Amino acid sequence: MNFWKGEKITIRAMESDDYDFLFEIIQDSRIQKHESDIRIPLSLEACKDWASTESLKGNNNNAPFLIIEDNEKNKVGMINPDITDERVGIFTCGMNIKPEYQGKGYAYEAVSLIMKFYFEQKRCVKFEAGVYDYNTASNKLCEKLGLSNEGRRKKSVFTDGKFYDTILYGLTDDEYYNKK
Repeated sequence: MNFWKGEKITIRAMESDDYDFLFEIIQDSRIQKHESDIRIPLSLEACKDWASTESLKGNNNNAPFLIIEDNEKNKVGMINPDITDERVGIFTCGMNIKPEYQGKGYAYEAVSLIMKFYFEQKRCVKFEAGVYDYNTASNKLCEKLGLSNEGRRKKSVFTDGKFYDTILYGLTDDEYYNKK
């Protein structure tokens, strides 16, 4: 059994030659708008360094940047799981799917694989997500995954000249196992 293989996608470690994919993702403002920070453009050389450094971390990485590939080995996105509270066992993940691959169920399957691994293998007790209120697709994804709306952090993101709220979602291990 491969923890990282679903029906439509496989999640794999970043390799040093994934720099071109990083470069492409970083340049796309449609993706950047949904990230926790909007960056100035990175050079191709900086992306090479980032991919190389990330690829060498192995299991000494509490917040790995992982590549999402479809069954044809197309790089469709990235996912970044992170245990945010080791003592309690709370985890989260950031993710992006390239626009041309959105709406195909890849995000749902990727987050489902992450939740399965962290709940069932790492003994975590809660998954948390914070989604910008204007990110309709990700808010729907959280609901589809069975996460509960736990509140709102007001004016927590600034983009396109306006402030927006972050909607807070959560799913406990009990809720996860009860929905299986």
